Amino acid sequence: MKKLWLLLLLTPSIVLASDITSTSEIKLGNEVINKRIIDNNELSFNTVNKNNSITISNNEDIYGLYIIYERASQTGTLVSYDKTMAVGSNSFLHEYIDIEKNIGISKNLTLTYDEDVKIAEIYVLGEGELPDFVEVWEPPCKQADLLLFSTHSDDEQLFFLGLLPTYVAKGAEVEVVYYTNHYDNTKRLHEQLHGLYTVGIRHYPIIGIIPDAYSENLNWAINNLKNAGLTVDDATKFQVEMLRRFKPQVVVGHDENGEYSHGQHILNTYTLKDALEKAFDPTYDSETLSKYGIWNTPKTYLHLYKENQIIMDYDTPLSYFNGKTAYEVSKEGYSKHLSQQYTWFTKWLKGNNNQFTKATDIKTYSPCEFGLYRSTVGEDINKNDMFENLKLLKEIEQEKELELEREKEKDKEKQKELEMLNKKENNNNNNSFSKYLIYIIPSSVILIGIIIYIILKVKK
Repeated sequence: MKKLWLLLLLTPSIVLASDITSTSEIKLGNEVINKRIIDNNELSFNTVNKNNSITISNNEDIYGLYIIYERASQTGTLVSYDKTMAVGSNSFLHEYIDIEKNIGISKNLTLTYDEDVKIAEIYVLGEGELPDFVEVWEPPCKQADLLLFSTHSDDEQLFFLGLLPTYVAKGAEVEVVYYTNHYDNTKRLHEQLHGLYTVGIRHYPIIGIIPDAYSENLNWAINNLKNAGLTVDDATKFQVEMLRRFKPQVVVGHDENGEYSHGQHILNTYTLKDALEKAFDPTYDSETLSKYGIWNTPKTYLHLYKENQIIMDYDTPLSYFNGKTAYEVSKEGYSKHLSQQYTWFTKWLKGNNNQFTKATDIKTYSPCEFGLYRSTVGEDINKNDMFENLKLLKEIEQEKELELEREKEKDKEKQKELEMLNKKENNNNNNSFSKYLIYIIPSSVILIGIIIYIILKVKK
């Protein structure tokens, strides 16, 4: 027993950042802040006027803040004593502010915004590792290995089940673009982020311009577009911008028939086909052209596409996710969509009484089946990896770095060779001079002797 206690004492413990919200004093102006901002409810919120300020204080050091907004952040300023930092510049719905890194730990903070902002939750964090509920989002990719055009919030966990954790585990740069938005249902926006974070996505998603609306065919979906004041070309332009902006190596889209005939799924792929061609047309959309240039996507896969089919493996344990399979990870991602658990999707994903244990148990609209719709790098041979005939951006970068190192080594070798040649030439010159000395010195001695002899003769 003593040995056990000694082992426990000597083993480094992981210190979780304590959630010190409950012991913090949070005021809006001179008033203690409304409980809606500290009630662990993302759907309740306070409106903070731009002329007002939030002050946060605690007897313990404050290392970070985690703020959940009602719709999106506004730009603002965080002040700690004589130091300031900008907040809200990324317009994230969930924003982690690393106070220790940016302005140093503090016991007193003042937060102000440039515009009125709706805040759902503020968490005050102390020393140690971040709690699991904190999401530290990074800006969208500069360039994506894989770009997924998911129609709705949860499609990425359903019909594209397994895809995201599979390529996150491989180290791919993954960007998710939602074709539609759920701005009329804030709950789904929060669920969207929770689900993505659970499956390993860290680059913030892009939310589309089309309102979510029910439809059962393409014409119905196009009519919904018109009712929203949008056109098919507006939807195409949005996708062209995404393709040009993220310059993906692989694009993944929905089934042409919309899986279960959802009109917006159908429309998503309908416009995507056009966008793929127009993205590298130098005459289309001068605005995004001047901003991002053209882009010809190397490979595009569509769900359930019958030509050039590949079967994805989502049932092999992934060390990145501690031995869980991509199927299991996506199930956890879908579980974050609490508002959708009552739907038929849940049974489709898990089976009756949760009897499904692997992705291949799902027979209808199988998430494992894709087809290579378009390729500039040839057809697949192995048919089990969307990056066949391609390399991940990190691999390309590593090869560039290796090539740079090789060039440096070559330069060093050339320099050594040059130095050796110079040294050899100098040695040769020295040797030549030595040879000359063999003749010069005796001759000089004889000449000096003759001169001395003549001088002595003259003196006599």
